[in-house]
Amino acid sequence: MSAAAKASAPERVVSKLNPANAVTASRFLCLPPFVWAVDNGFHQWATLFVLICGLLDKVDGLVAKIFNCRSVFGELFDAITDGICYGFCLIILAAYGWVPVIPVIAVIGLGLLNSALRAIYVKRVGRATNYKSYAMERIVAYTAYLLGFGTSNFEVDFYYWLFVPLMVVVVIHDAKRMLIDAIPGATA
Repeated sequence: MSAAAKASAPERVVSKLNPANAVTASRFLCLPPFVWAVDNGFHQWATLFVLICGLLDKVDGLVAKIFNCRSVFGELFDAITDGICYGFCLIILAAYGWVPVIPVIAVIGLGLLNSALRAIYVKRVGRATNYKSYAMERIVAYTAYLLGFGTSNFEVDFYYWLFVPLMVVVVIHDAKRMLIDAIPGATA
């Protein structure tokens, strides 16, 4: 099918209640046992719950492909779930003193800024869409590694402080693309 035919073809409607979104939502089930593990000082269990949450993040895309239930809502739901789950885990680790507090506050702030920029981008586009950023996807993956380092009782200060300037660069780069650059696929 040509690009013009794809652009003019109506988009297939996918129910929000589908297997891929169920896998995405199941990631929230990792949060209560994660808190229990951190509260009781069980580093291995806390690491396991972060690992399960990360694996479910990878599985939801595969499930969407297998069941042919990809949707803009699913992409947005996945991105929001990443922010909530990983942000929550960072806050818990900082609250219990397992990781440094100031870099966590900076990362949470930058994540909120990135979310606001994505909302502005959605307004620019005029429809719900997930802003695709290869760099931000790597940042999310690095956040999962940081959580694993923090729960594994590794020395984490260096890695957390290094993460802040990396995230600043990515947010600035994405901000330019979301706020200034032309919208991909838009006609001039």
